Amino acid sequence: MQEGRLEMQYKCPTCGADMIFNAAGGTLKCSGCGREEQIEGFEQNGEVRQMADIPPRTAVMTDSDQVHIYKCQSCGAEIQTDAQTVATECSFCGSPVILTDRMAGTLRPDYIIPFKIEKREANKAFQEWVAKLKFSPAEFRNMVKVKHVEGLYAPFWIYDVAGQGSARYDCVKEKKHTQGNEEITEESHYDVYREVDLTYAKIPADASQRLDDKLMDIMEPYDYGELKPFSAPYLSGYKAEKYDYQESEVFPRVKKRVEDYMDNYISSTISGYNHESRVEKHYDIKRMETHYTLFPMWINYVKYRDKDYSFAMNGQTGKISGHPPISKGIVSAHIAVITAIIFAILFLLRTFVHLKIHPVAAAVIGLVAALIIVLPQASGAGRKVTVGAKTYLDETRSRIVRRYDRFTHTTTTRRTINK
Repeated sequence: MQEGRLEMQYKCPTCGADMIFNAAGGTLKCSGCGREEQIEGFEQNGEVRQMADIPPRTAVMTDSDQVHIYKCQSCGAEIQTDAQTVATECSFCGSPVILTDRMAGTLRPDYIIPFKIEKREANKAFQEWVAKLKFSPAEFRNMVKVKHVEGLYAPFWIYDVAGQGSARYDCVKEKKHTQGNEEITEESHYDVYREVDLTYAKIPADASQRLDDKLMDIMEPYDYGELKPFSAPYLSGYKAEKYDYQESEVFPRVKKRVEDYMDNYISSTISGYNHESRVEKHYDIKRMETHYTLFPMWINYVKYRDKDYSFAMNGQTGKISGHPPISKGIVSAHIAVITAIIFAILFLLRTFVHLKIHPVAAAVIGLVAALIIVLPQASGAGRKVTVGAKTYLDETRSRIVRRYDRFTHTTTTRRTINK
């Protein structure tokens, strides 16, 4: 154990009780008398204490890291944290504790988006969301409902990225006409070229080892209008973690996103063709600026049949997502019901309006339609599509450097048709 560990707590100037960040009002609020203080300028008012050295025997080894022991200054109980924890609370008295020694130097965040949704609202929203998971087992849904959420400031890197490059497409305009018993197709081919200089601003990527990257991506977008310079009082009453991965380790994920964004941007500038086929592309994607930022999350962890499931809510916007278990029995039941309904409709049409369809064909049509309706819903249960390419595009710093659509040649094909 190292000496010199520091913890910070914010106490009410009036009654001495703990002050906690109030998501609804954006202030520090006393848990005792209700006094409120503005965040700006209040950070230096926190009570900072140097922790007494804890004997090494109290340090517990885990498979991944060491459990660090702090002492609650309110009740004297021991507070166990892992190496990544920046803010937590005493499990005995509930006092919020900010571990300031873990926010020194390069570990201090540049920015923070404060919580806007309170715990009570988050619990209610989770319950309403879970009720809509119609393909998950009822037992699982009940477990999620009774589980309380955890307020966490998750570590992210946000990147400003420059994307320069070019792409060439073979694009085709198609014309068809008939001549005698032939269908003639004329395809005019064009060499389409685009060279771009694009800038993407504040693309977020989580830097935590324990958080699901795909789940965190789905939590986007965030309202950067509420991005604040970091101040420790925002953490009071919530948990927070420091980053596991350096900005250089996370950037390859962001680089892949920017490559997809550039594909989308260039494709959006091409129109008027029946077919488009990319021939080549050359991109140079570089990191411009990076900022260490804490984003607000309400997290709900559930262990079901020896498997861990996690769900998250964006603590600013309220967007919820997760990867719930899917019941094969429920999915099969939905497919069976929809198949039966479609089969019955087709059978009635066959009986009363003399629709020419064999019963076996009607059953197959019903089954195929049911699969098309149910399977996409089941596979996407609990998840929403992440943000589009335009979300982070800085249009004031983006432009098309060069473009042309050059006709190259025409191909003609003939097909005999029966009249």
